[in-house]
Amino acid sequence: MRNKNKYILTNIVIAFAVTMFFSCQSIQKNTKKGLVDKSMPIAEAFNVNLKYTDSGKLTAILKTSRILDYSNESFAYHEFPEGIVLDIIDKEGKISVVTSDYAISYQETGLIDMRGNVDIQTADSTHIQAKQLYWDHKINWVFTDQDYKSYLPDGSINEADGFDANQDLTIFNSRINDGVMFIKE
Repeated sequence: MRNKNKYILTNIVIAFAVTMFFSCQSIQKNTKKGLVDKSMPIAEAFNVNLKYTDSGKLTAILKTSRILDYSNESFAYHEFPEGIVLDIIDKEGKISVVTSDYAISYQETGLIDMRGNVDIQTADSTHIQAKQLYWDHKINWVFTDQDYKSYLPDGSINEADGFDANQDLTIFNSRINDGVMFIKE
């Protein structure tokens, strides 16, 4: 009887070990095959203060309370679900500030899509409000096809259906305008 119990116990241990071996292999294979949800960010950061430099000179400061990193996707991007505050510093050290309720930055194209209460306050006191604004930071160009409103330092107000401009707004192309402009004689 003792040998029979020993035989049964040995079989149970072997069956358990084989089951555990195949279970571990199955979990390992499933993880490699992609049981990890690709719709989830690869990383998440909180209370971020990023500083961008060009040739050792500070050019921008990005502040956000949350970043989701989707660089694991085939078209990699970073999402800012709680909005951004972006300080853009020109060559003279003057700061323009861009804020939005939401933003998404595409790594491959260099395009940043800002949405919801987009607000630009330039160093020269020009103020622009839009529903959505794109910034191509590779070519330093901003544009929107949404309604926007601008307030110029001289008191002029402009409303239009969209615009495109260089980053420092010295070149500004607006479409279908309505507003009040002050012209010096």
